[in-house]
This record gives sequence, structure tokens and C-alpha cells, in this order.
Amino acid sequence: MTKLLETKVTEPLPQLKSLLKEVKPYLKPRIRMLLALKKERRATRINVAKASGASYSSILKWSELYDKGGLKALMQLQDKGHRRFLWPEKIRHDLETRLKNGDPTSYKELHKWLQKKHGLKVSLPTLYKYARKDFGEEIRELRLNQLPQIKESLAELKEAYRLALPRIKPRIQILIMVKERKINGIGDITRETGSSFMRIMNCLELYKKGGLARVRQSQAGPFRTVINEDTHNAIKKRLQSKPNEKLSDLHRWLQKNHLPKLQYVTLHSHLRKHFPGKSRAGKSKKRFY
Repeated sequence: MTKLLETKVTEPLPQLKSLLKEVKPYLKPRIRMLLALKKERRATRINVAKASGASYSSILKWSELYDKGGLKALMQLQDKGHRRFLWPEKIRHDLETRLKNGDPTSYKELHKWLQKKHGLKVSLPTLYKYARKDFGEEIRELRLNQLPQIKESLAELKEAYRLALPRIKPRIQILIMVKERKINGIGDITRETGSSFMRIMNCLELYKKGGLARVRQSQAGPFRTVINEDTHNAIKKRLQSKPNEKLSDLHRWLQKNHLPKLQYVTLHSHLRKHFPGKSRAGKSKKRFY
């Protein structure tokens, strides 16, 4: 059973939203936690962790802090006594200036720049740990700003997702996640959609070139005709009206009315994949490939 967070947030929503804009980047996940708790009546630990962008254990620790000492205790950093990386004042100033100008957009770029300009001898994991805590929010915003602006509304994207072919649905899902802006980077899209980094970048590149219409198009080689959305929907209606129609008759009908160059083997594999058990080809165990 999913466990609920019983923490009661006393501050009003406008105050929390205003505070989110004012606090340091490393304190923003704590304010996002309070916002999630304030908005949801039955907030689960997992949902609050996703909304705040923090780990499950951090949410538990921060909620205990808030229960004991309120907002003041939550805003205080706990000094655990271990060695802490300190940004030299000049480096911190230069870095804040570069972030305001829109650069760097990744921790690797930041690491190279610090080594080249300031000679800062620190490993990438150490830099990532403290830069993420101090400047993570700014770098996240720069990453998101590099993604294309999706012109279509969420309602239009969800309708396109409903009508899209199964192989096109992950592309539409990528656009929906970019539109919602509830991600920290490409990694979140990869985990949610199961698409590789290159597939996601190719999808976004297709959108930049031709918008949603280009993303919804199937790509085919020079010797293959791809069954598009309109043809797929036509097949679906045809199977509903004539479920026992021979595959050869369906093939001739599609060639005459939709795709003149449609190959028999392409139709056969499409029916086996998308309409299993709903047509003669879908029930058949015969393979042409």
C-alpha cells in the first residue's frame, strides 16, 4: 500500500510560490515539496518526490524537519561535519555571470571551463555533486530552454497520441513531456518513454524541421511502402465491417483506394503486428520475413 505523508503545511500557496523564486537553487526542491503537499490532500511520498525532483529519503528527512521546526528549520542547511567543497568567490561570481548569459548547459562543459580558465583541480563527480546543489536549477532551466518550443496545445498532442500508430506514439509522448516542462533533462524522457537518447534527439530534430506533421510521418527505405495513419485507420474500419475478408481481397482494395504500391508482405506483417487475432493474417502463424 502506498504510504501517505501526514505533514500539514501552514503557509499559504502565494507565499510558497513567492519563496520559490527568491530562495537559493539548492533550497528550491524543499519549497517544491511544500507546494506538492499543499496542493494534494492525499500526497504520497513517491508523488511528492517526483514533484520536488528530490530523492525519496530526502523527502522523508525534510518532512521531519518541517514537522519539528517549521519553515525556518527546513531552510537551514545541516552541517554533518564532513569536508565540504567551497567555491572560491571569483569562480562563483564568474559562474553566476555565465549562467545568466546562457552558458554552460551541461556539467561536462562546466568542468572543462573551470579547468581551462581557473585551473580548478576537482573531479567531475565532486563537481557534479556540489554544482547540482548550488546551481542545479539554473543549469536545468538552460537545458530546457535548448529544447524546441512545442506550438501545439496539450489537448492537440494527446489527441494526436490517441490517433497515432503504435510505432509513432513514443514520438508524440516525447513532445508531450517537452510541452509540460516537468522534466530535468533528456534522461527523464528516456526513462519515461523507453526511447534512446538518439531517438529522442532525432524526434526533436524532426519537429524543428516540419512540426507535428513531420513527426507523425513514418520513414521508409527506397524499396518499402509504409502504411501511414490514414491507411491504418482504413484497415481498422474494413476489418470491423468485414472481419473474414481474404487477405488478397483486402490487399487489392488497399492498392485501389489508398496505396497503389503496397506490397503483400508489408500488409501481412502490419496485420500480424497491429491486429493480432482480428484478421486472417493476424491469426496466421505464417511468416514472410
